[in-house]
Order: sequence, then structure tokens, then C-alpha cells
Amino acid sequence: MSTLPQPLLRIVAKDDLVPIQKRHVAGRREIVENMMKTVSIEDATFDNIYAPLLRYDDSTLNDTNMNETLKYASPDAEAQAAAEEAMKSWSDHFTWVQAQEKFIQMTIAAGERMDDLDPESRRRLEKRIEYFKRLGHGSLDAATRKAYNDTRREINDLCDEMNRNIRLYDGGNLSFADAELDGLEQEDVERYEKDGTGKRLVPLTRANYTKIMVSATNSNTRRTLHETWTSRLPENVALFRKIILLRDENARRVGFKSDAELCLSGRMAKSTEWVEQLLADLKAQLHEPGRVLFQETEAIKAALANKHGQDSESDAETTVQSWDLAYLKKIKDRENKVDHKAISAYLPFKETTAAILRNITKYLQLRLEPVAREELVGCIWSDDVDVWAVWDESAEAKGQFVGYFYGDLLDRPNKYKHNQTVELQGSFLREDGSRQYPAAILMCSFSPDVVDGCKVLQHSNLITMYHGNHGYRVCIEFGEAIGTCMENFAWLSDELQNISCHYVYTGDAYKQAWMERNPGQALPPRELPAELISEMIDRRPKFRIGYYLKQLSDAAFDMAVHNPKTHKDLEDLDETKLFQDLGAQSSFVPANRLSIPQATFSHLVSGYNSGYYAYVCSNVFGEEIFQSNFAADPTSTTAWNRFRRQLLQYGGSKDQTEILEEFLGRPPTTASLLKSLGIVQPA
Repeated sequence: MSTLPQPLLRIVAKDDLVPIQKRHVAGRREIVENMMKTVSIEDATFDNIYAPLLRYDDSTLNDTNMNETLKYASPDAEAQAAAEEAMKSWSDHFTWVQAQEKFIQMTIAAGERMDDLDPESRRRLEKRIEYFKRLGHGSLDAATRKAYNDTRREINDLCDEMNRNIRLYDGGNLSFADAELDGLEQEDVERYEKDGTGKRLVPLTRANYTKIMVSATNSNTRRTLHETWTSRLPENVALFRKIILLRDENARRVGFKSDAELCLSGRMAKSTEWVEQLLADLKAQLHEPGRVLFQETEAIKAALANKHGQDSESDAETTVQSWDLAYLKKIKDRENKVDHKAISAYLPFKETTAAILRNITKYLQLRLEPVAREELVGCIWSDDVDVWAVWDESAEAKGQFVGYFYGDLLDRPNKYKHNQTVELQGSFLREDGSRQYPAAILMCSFSPDVVDGCKVLQHSNLITMYHGNHGYRVCIEFGEAIGTCMENFAWLSDELQNISCHYVYTGDAYKQAWMERNPGQALPPRELPAELISEMIDRRPKFRIGYYLKQLSDAAFDMAVHNPKTHKDLEDLDETKLFQDLGAQSSFVPANRLSIPQATFSHLVSGYNSGYYAYVCSNVFGEEIFQSNFAADPTSTTAWNRFRRQLLQYGGSKDQTEILEEFLGRPPTTASLLKSLGIVQPA
């Protein structure tokens, strides 16, 4: 018999996903139709218009979230397709609701009778009314609203199609001779099967792309793979163009000057002008430091060309190209005594991920208990998934259960190819007064290297894990700011040493394999040596400048396609060339004219349209949070309590700009971010 504090959500059979969701849609539609029949606009209140739907949505939330999870993560393509169809029926229902003018008017009327509401209920209703008014209710005719809803439905379908193409991409293989793969570890080369001519078949996956771009000494190999990888999914080019044109058309239809203005009206950003000014100001501050750093890369490329001679096929030209950047960075790291492979040996997958979660929960005065594998039968969508029960160990909570945490960290076929936090179960009070506790998923797409049979992480995976421990149902700028603040912990020497353990100490088989490869040598230290990471940490500001320039480039593209001056400007725009040029400006290399970067920019078809700037904002806000609260003592109990109580615990129940400014004692500025990058502003 299970002793779990709350039953785990069970996986729904794929054949039941659509019928269950359609039943929920029918039930919700019946509630809306009944309210329109029985409640007058004059009598509309929160209790008789909005509360019944909130209660119904709570009762169906588990099934809706299960569909969303399976859409992203199920290894079964048929289950994914069924989940996607189920979610489409849910989305279509909300489009139908927005066409029910009487219901909208009743909701708006309820907003005139909010004096007795608690602050959270008041905020929920105000946000809903603000949303309806933003879409022209009360000011637009029925035909215009219908056209808006029909177009929105079409946009959603196109986004689903584009995302599906990205998720299910199978580009086959590229073939290379062994000599063309020089620079890779021999065991990595031997993992690739041979074709009939003896060449190695390299599957077109992100893991293989990254490995070869970093390690292959032959620039022709890197170029061939890079040009193939960055030009994948050409079918998405037309889809993306249609999406941005329809978004712009729809925003103008309901009275906004662009999709960006429409989207920003519900976020922390003050205006499209504010966003564009922020991007321009940071670009101006970072461009010259970035160009100076790029000169180091150019010097390495020139030295290689000189070393190999002008006849060398691997580095015959001195101009740095886009396919050179990762390879030259590895050489630069080696020259600066940053050995990422050696660092990875201290980051075994299972032990390191558990240690990160252990530390974060300890800082927050929480406790994790792993759920036994036998309890997970029928409750996880892949054997890769681990689950922990979470308990609150703060003095006032006295060990109360507060929810479940799921880790789904490894890449696999059909899975979403980026990193995100996903709500599996929401928290709410039932009508009988009992509470459903939340369940959250950290969903990543890691492809660990395997050394002596042990999976080991890259330091970049650690950054992702620390970042991913933020919530949802808040403004995207705020959620990402929490994650960006947390990234700093992946760069603290004491923290890295605390979570590390050389893989030879995690299993006898790994130790034996290491000893056979290193006969007569003493075992490596158990903990990550400080000298192995000191230079990497010292060089972080330089690394971040290039990283932020890339973010600024992507955010500028997002704003360009979602905030044109006129619709005609957007029609005339060559978005492929624009994205290529922005990328070239941020990386200081010639534009790759074969690339189609928008074809795989999944953020812009997954809710982050007119929102990629949030990653830039999050770095500004997140650095402010870290420097003001954690920099002096990153493990301070007082600092973590303040972080938890004054930032995290509100969720979406309070205005996030107010939360942040109250926490800082002032509005945020870019000063902390620029200081962390070593950029001194004039007084």
C-alpha cells in the first residue's frame, strides 16, 4: 500500500486523452452557456461569473497539464499527437469563449463590484478583464472580434505545426572518413557506424553537432556539418513568415500598432519603446568589449593558419567563420588552462543533479525524499524520470508536505529539444477545504558524455539546472530573473566543489575502468580541485559578454518581426537575411547565408513571441537580485529566507514589478549587470 502524502498523477492512456479533454470542454462550455442564460449583466459578480469557472478549471487542471506534459515529453509519437489534438480542443474552446460577447460583458461588469474581494481574487479578475479589453471587447464590432479569433486559431495551428517539425526532426546522417573526424576522442568516433564505403555515419543531432564543432580539427568537416545543421527544417521558413504576418495583422485588427505592443500590455516591460531602448543601450555598452575579445579569437585563428601553412586544408584561411567559433574557444580555454573535459569528470550525472537539488532545497529550508521506483509505475512517461516528495523544514511549517518535484533531464527521440519548467499539477484549495499540492517538472534535453561507462555533465548543464528552478504563472521577465539569479551559483567555487565528486568514486566498475586506462597512477581527488575551475570562473565576465551579445541579437530579431512600423514594412522584410545579419554583428564573423535560424527558433512559436527580450531583462533583474541579496554570503539563511518570502512565495498573486522594487528598495537598473561584466560606467 502506498504511503505517499498525495497520490501521484497517473499517465492517461493515449486513446483516452482526446475524449477526456473534449468532455472537459463540453462541461466548461455548459457552465458558460448556463451563466449567460441565468445571470444578468446587472447582477454579475466574481462569485457567480468567475469563481465557477476557476473551480471547474481546478478540477480539470490535472488532465490539461498531463496533455501538455505528454505533448512535450512522451516517447510515444502517437501519444504526443493525441495530446496535441486534445490541447487544440482546449485552445479552440477559449477562442469560442472570447466570441461570447454577453459573457465578456458580464465579466467586465463583475469588475465594477470588487470591493469585498480578497486581494488575490481581485487581481485574478482584474487581469482577466484587462485581457478582454485588450482584445477590443467593448470597443470593436462582432465581425472584427470574430476575425481576430479565427486568425488566432490559425496562428495556434501554425505554431503547433512548426514546433512539431522541430521536435520530430530527423535529418539522417552525414558521412565522414575517420581522418575527417580527427580531434574527437577515438571512442566517440567508433560509436558512429560505418557505411558501405567505410565512412562514419554521423546522425544529425544537437549532441553530435556540438561535439564535432568543438573538437574536429578539420575546418571542412566543421563547415559541412555547420551548414547542414543551420539550414535544417526549410519547411518552417514559410510557416514562420505566415505566423508573423498573421500576428501583426491580428494585433492591428484590435487596435494595437504591433504584436509586441499587444503582448507587452500584460508584462513588466513598460512599452515597446522601453524594450528597444534597453536592447540598444546594452548593445552599445557590450559591442566594443565584445569586439576586443573577438580579437583574441582572430589571433588564435591566425596562429593556426601560420602553423599549418597556407596549403593546410584544415585552416587555410585566417578569417574566422561561424563554424570556427566553438573550436577556437576550446583552444582559447586550453591556453587559459580551462579543461572542460577534466571538469566534467567531477560531474557524474546522477550524483551531480542530486547534489544541486539537495543544496537548493537546503538553502530554501526544504527537504527532498526520492519516491521509490515501484511507486512510479504508471505515473511517469519515461524511465528517465525521477520524482521527489518535497517537505518544508522551516520552523513555522514543521515538516509539512508541499508537493512533488520531477526531473526529466535527458534527451530522447520526440522530446522537446530545449529546457523548461513545466507545471504537472497546480496547487489550489478544493471546495471541501483540502489542498491539492503542486507538482513541477524540470524538463531538459541533456546529452551527457560517457566516460568509462559513466554519464558526465558539462558545466553548461549545471547552469541550466540552476536556472531551471524557477516558477511559472508569472510575467516572463520575473520568472526568468529568478532563474538568472540562480545561475550565479553555478559559478561559485565553493558551490561547485560541494556538488562535485569524481565519477571513479560513484561505482566500482567506473573505478576499475579508470585504473585500467591509467595503470600505476593514483586516483584523482574526490572533490573538484579549486585550481581546475579558478580560471574558468575568472573568465566568466568575458564569456558572458559574448553570450549576452547573442541574446541581444535574438531579442532584436524578435522585436523586428513583431514590432514593425507598418504591416507593409513586415511584408517587405527579408527576415532570413535580417537574422543572419544580426547574428554576424553579434559574433563578429561573416554572415552564414545558407542558414535559416528562424526555422528552429522555437521560443517564438512557444509563447515567447515579442518576449525574448525577457532573457535580457532577466539578466538585468537577476543580477540586481543576486548582488543585493546573495553576493556577500551566498548561503546565508537570512538571505535565502528573504529570497523565499519576499520574492518567491507570492507567485502570480501580486504585481511582479512591485515585488521586485520592494525587494530591491528601488527600481532596477543595468548597473549591477555591467559591473559583473567588468564594464565601468562613467560617473
